[in-house]
Amino acid sequence: MLIRLRFLPTLALSALWPIPASAQLVKLDQPTATLAEQFSFVRGARELSSGQVILVDWSENRVVIADFATNSVRRLMREGPGPQEVRLPSGLVRLRGDTTLLYDDGNNRSHLLAPDGRSLRTIVADVPGRGGIRGLDATGAFVYAIPSWSEGPKALPDDSVRIVRWNPQQSGEPQVVTVVQGTRYRKDRSPAMQPRLPMVGFASQDSWLIAPNGAVAVVRATPYHVEFLSPGQARVVGPSYAASTRAVTATDKLRFVREFADGSAVSGRGPGGGMGHAPKISDAEVRRMAGTAEWAERFPPFDASAVLSGADGRIWVGAVVLPDVAPRYDVLDRSGTRVMQVELRPGRRLIHVGARGVYAVAEDDDGIQTIERYRVP
Repeated sequence: MLIRLRFLPTLALSALWPIPASAQLVKLDQPTATLAEQFSFVRGARELSSGQVILVDWSENRVVIADFATNSVRRLMREGPGPQEVRLPSGLVRLRGDTTLLYDDGNNRSHLLAPDGRSLRTIVADVPGRGGIRGLDATGAFVYAIPSWSEGPKALPDDSVRIVRWNPQQSGEPQVVTVVQGTRYRKDRSPAMQPRLPMVGFASQDSWLIAPNGAVAVVRATPYHVEFLSPGQARVVGPSYAASTRAVTATDKLRFVREFADGSAVSGRGPGGGMGHAPKISDAEVRRMAGTAEWAERFPPFDASAVLSGADGRIWVGAVVLPDVAPRYDVLDRSGTRVMQVELRPGRRLIHVGARGVYAVAEDDDGIQTIERYRVP
C-alpha cells in the first residue's frame, strides 16, 4: 500500500541528493500551458494520444477531460454509485492505447475507461489488493499487490508484500511476480480508542509500477536502485545510488499527520454509510497523533508515492518535498541508470509524464490547485 498524500514530505535538496557528472540538472520553471480551471485535490492524470488529459479531483468527486489547446475542461462522470458515476476517485492508470483504469474507492471498484472517457466495465475490488491494479504486464495480465494484512498466517515478515499478476480470462490463483517492501506498520496494531497513524511515519519502502512495455519496474529503497521484470526475460538491475537524508524533526511529524488526515477516507462518512472524506481535525488532535505515532529517525531515500513512469519508459523518482524548497526527481532510463535530475518550482508536484508534456499540480497558499504542462526534457 502506498500512502497518497497531497505533499507527502519528501527530500529535495541537491546537497542531500548529489548529482553525478553524467546526470545533468534540468529545471522546469516555465510551463508551456496552464489550465484556468481550479481544483481542490488532484490525485491522478492521464494524457491521451489526442493531447487531452483526464484528471480526477478526489475532494470534489470529479472526473474531467482537459484540453490545453482550448484551455477548457469537460466533466466525464457524475458523483454516485451508478455505471457512469464515481465516488472518491483516487487515481488513473495508463493501460494500452488510450484505455485508462480509474480508481473508484468510494464504490470499492475500478472503471475501465474508453478513450472518450466512458466507463466500459467495472472491476469490483472483492479481492484484497485488486482495487489497486497498476496496469497490464507484457502478457496482458493485471498486476497488483496483495496487502499484508489480508494474508493472515501467510503474511511475509517485515511488512513485505507480494506483487501478483492476474488474468480474468484464465482460471487459477494469481502468479507471484516479485516481493517488495511495503508500508511499514506500527508494532502496536491492537485496536485503539482514538484515531492514530497506522504506519511508521517516514519509514522507507519500495515503490513499483508498470512501464509502457509491460515490464514491472521496482524502485528499491535499500539500496536505492531500479529493477525491471518481464515474463520470460532476465531481470534488469540498475546501479545503486547513495541518498543521504536528514533527520526527521517535530515540524516534519506535524506536517505528515496533517497531510495524512486531510488525504484519508473513512468508512461511515459516505452515502449509505460507505467510504467518505475524513473530517477535518484540530491542531491539538494533530499534536496528539504525532505524539502517539511511531517515526523513522531519518527521511527515506525517496517518496514511494512520487514515482512515475514516463511514456518513453523512463522512471521518475521524487525525493521528499519540503515547504518552500524546489522538488527534485531522479530520471532513470530503461537500464536503471540515472540520466538526469529534474527540478520544479516550489509548491509543485508531478502528477503525470506523457509523450506531449510533463504535468504538475501547483497549489497556492489557500489550497487551490491548478495544472501546469511543461516540455518533456
